Amino acid sequence: MNSLHLGKFAVLNNKIEQSLPQGINDYAVLIFAGDNGVSLENFSSYPPLTSRDIVISHLKGESPTAALLNRLRKQEIMVDVGLCHKVNDDKILQRNIARGSNNFLYNDALEKAQVEKGIEVGLSAWEDVAAEKFDIIGVGEIGIGNTLCAAGLAAIITGLELEYLVGSGSASDKVINKKIDILSKAINLRSLDPNDVIDLLARFGGLELAALTGFILAAVKNKKIIMLDGYVTAVAALLASRIDSGVPSFLIAPSTTGEPGHGPVLEQLGLKPVFDFAVNYGEGLVAAIALFLAEVLFQ
Repeated sequence: MNSLHLGKFAVLNNKIEQSLPQGINDYAVLIFAGDNGVSLENFSSYPPLTSRDIVISHLKGESPTAALLNRLRKQEIMVDVGLCHKVNDDKILQRNIARGSNNFLYNDALEKAQVEKGIEVGLSAWEDVAAEKFDIIGVGEIGIGNTLCAAGLAAIITGLELEYLVGSGSASDKVINKKIDILSKAINLRSLDPNDVIDLLARFGGLELAALTGFILAAVKNKKIIMLDGYVTAVAALLASRIDSGVPSFLIAPSTTGEPGHGPVLEQLGLKPVFDFAVNYGEGLVAAIALFLAEVLFQ
């Protein structure tokens, strides 16, 4: 398509043309789900450890992401890697490693062996979902409290102050100071190596982040373009880039979110977001919207 009058859409169009000269025939959004013990500190608009309910809304087609993908006749693939409560539905891939993570304010979120298994779930998901058949894949996550986990990881990797990395997540701005206090205490209790991905994920979690990291690594190995979603998927990509420096060239960042740390994390990856939707929703929604736009533009 001639991009002369497309404005910001031209950025997406050009990225797709460079990465996928054969065009887009099929795509999907892959979502990893888990629970995070730190949600027990009650800073989210959702009750702690109830990510199962969000997953069920997706499987029923009631969430915005699922509704959009159903309308587009595209797949939303859900993977339970760390939900506290099992979802009995044959539409979800059962790859649960632990029934939620620990509260990292008091203990490490995960054991290192669990992190390694989480990354392996992400790596093996490539075969589990027959990812090779898709031209491009969007990634997302469900996990109450995981924006706080992501902010903790981003703080250690980037070296930035928490004030520049912590946002409201699913709640209001009133919780930001509480979240900064939680992370400050957790970081001060630990000696942390910004280059040790396994150790960082063990300290903060969660399993959905570990699985996302593994899947992004698998995609890069197979030279597949990944459409990121929001802050959490960007942090997972940053972790993956610490393992494979070639990761950023296979990523598209469709938009920034309302999380202040999202922009700095994308800068660390060398990525510029296409849009600025400022959507703090997560759950693969922005990835799904961007995939649809890319499909429409690349005609």
